[in-house]
Amino acid sequence: MQPGGFTETIWQFIGYLDLSDSVARTPVFYDGEAPPPFIPEDLDPFREPLRGLAFDELVSVPTTVREMPAPDPHSSFTPLSMPARFGVPSKILPVVPQPLKPIPHNAEDIGSSVGFRSAQREITVEYRDADGEGLYQIKQINVASDQDLITSDAITYADGSVVIPAELHLEGEFASLIDRADDIAPAGIPDMTAALQIGTDDVIAMVSARDALWAETGNPNPDGSPAETAPQGRIIDGVAGAPEPYAPTLLDSAPWRPDEPPAQTSTTATLDAAGPTGGVATLAETGLNKQINAAEIVDLNEGVGSMMVGGDYFYSRGIVQANILVDNDHVDIAVSGTLDPVVKTQGNEVHNIAEFITHQSTIDVRGAAGTSHWVVDVLSGDFYDVKAIVQFNGLDDNDRTVQSESGVYYNLGTGGNEQINLTKIYGIADYDIIIIGGNYHRADWIYQYNIMLDPDSAKLYSTGGEEDGTTVTTGFNSLTNKATIASYDAPAFKPMLDAHHELIDQLAGGATILAPDADWHFYGGASGTLKILYVAGDYYDANVITQVNFLIDGDQSIQASAHADTEQGVAAGGNSALNEAYIVDPGLLSTSNYLGGEAYEESVLIQVNIVTDSDTVKIHDTSTLVPELVAFAEQATNEPEPECRHVNVPDPAQHDHLTSNIMV
Repeated sequence: MQPGGFTETIWQFIGYLDLSDSVARTPVFYDGEAPPPFIPEDLDPFREPLRGLAFDELVSVPTTVREMPAPDPHSSFTPLSMPARFGVPSKILPVVPQPLKPIPHNAEDIGSSVGFRSAQREITVEYRDADGEGLYQIKQINVASDQDLITSDAITYADGSVVIPAELHLEGEFASLIDRADDIAPAGIPDMTAALQIGTDDVIAMVSARDALWAETGNPNPDGSPAETAPQGRIIDGVAGAPEPYAPTLLDSAPWRPDEPPAQTSTTATLDAAGPTGGVATLAETGLNKQINAAEIVDLNEGVGSMMVGGDYFYSRGIVQANILVDNDHVDIAVSGTLDPVVKTQGNEVHNIAEFITHQSTIDVRGAAGTSHWVVDVLSGDFYDVKAIVQFNGLDDNDRTVQSESGVYYNLGTGGNEQINLTKIYGIADYDIIIIGGNYHRADWIYQYNIMLDPDSAKLYSTGGEEDGTTVTTGFNSLTNKATIASYDAPAFKPMLDAHHELIDQLAGGATILAPDADWHFYGGASGTLKILYVAGDYYDANVITQVNFLIDGDQSIQASAHADTEQGVAAGGNSALNEAYIVDPGLLSTSNYLGGEAYEESVLIQVNIVTDSDTVKIHDTSTLVPELVAFAEQATNEPEPECRHVNVPDPAQHDHLTSNIMV
């Protein structure tokens, strides 16, 4: 409808036209579309053609109409006035229809109307240099060495020298575990060491080599194996839909820990006798270390309304997860009395959790041919949108602790270290349409590795009865990898038409005027301007996350207690290593996507758990002791009862004198 024109007058005042929409808008017809039906010759040539009054959801455009010429006294038409009740100026209505010559088929276009020939609609193109590409590389590294040594003068060898456990050297054993981790990934996929050192240049080289082999041989793998397709949904340790695994808690490793009390603003306590409020205890928490890597990439840069690729389309996504745990513990407890110690060396949990999510988009868009101005950012070479995140935690926590019960509550904490890496990359689309002259390389990969070496040793000398408690825990380690790759895509590309090839040639040639073509079927903007990225070469869209945790926790604990009514405890395990990664990659958000070459897609899932848990537990009487506790046991056995000097009780009757008891 033309505001203020003839069509607005009809809409407001003529009763035969009853519209439910508040705005009458004309449709847009493009070259190549079927023309509307011709107006019958018996219709009035001075009435606005009804075919221009279809009501859709597109933006209104100007409509050319023919206004009534001034009356001619020699004409066969008789002017008639409209009823006065309408309150509008009179219009001339014909009484005898004149023949109407049909419009030729090739004259129908946007802006044409009955009896008039309008100019061909054009699209103006403005070119700029593209500056939106980016190479994003983030590395987060934590490395710590926390080798604590705690000794006790009460625990000595026979010659009186203080007992000090020998220092462990586990570097060689840990290096062999790294070699095992590097052997997990097959050829063509970076091993752990390569993934840990990966940068944006390495990502581009990896994707290029894999896609080149794929296009040449039809297989992306050097051994000739075909492309894989991972199952959709949540996969836990190779099983789709498995229940959520158990995660060890702090109370599993340190049961002497009190439950968290509710928050209190005030408290009241009465101390009746001098002594430790927690009882007499000798406790050591040498494990309970925590490592966390968490990363997220939200890549919306390619989430555009339409995409056209002149070459091939490659999309590889993969998740590689591995846990390696060596937990060979040795526990030796010498018991004097009826004490029944509790030893827990198991309870380790190692799990890989992966999820591939694909959201299909069926949105149908159009309107580019009706958008009169295009702003095209041009890149003559290859375009790179590559994001690489590397997170690493390394901890060496070989603690040596020696403790003797001394009538107090003694809780020694040499573990409990924490290493945390957190990062997020967020990108948002800046274009309505992306046009690629070459190949489109798309890749989403997550690499996750946990390696833990935890050979603990605990040697205890315990006395007491059944009511006393001695607990040793060396297990309950937790190694977990969690990875999710979520994509939003149309079901498939459509083949490019001649109109699409012609458009690429025109953009490559720098054409500033384009003739609309309905075969484009591209996204159009209601603002009247389209932002388009044109890449003459290849387009690289890659997101890679690498997460690795290394933990060495070879703890050695020695405890001795020669008295009853005491508690002993060693928590040497309870370490946790967690990698969690999330990639959100919206790709083809509508069905308006066209491909000139071939499409290659794969999903790779590798999940490996390697656990070695060989424990030795010995509980025996005090007739056989480890060398470190022999001297302590002999001293505890031969220790005489303490002599208490007799003290005269003063006479209360003499308390009335200030110095009456001064010599007592």
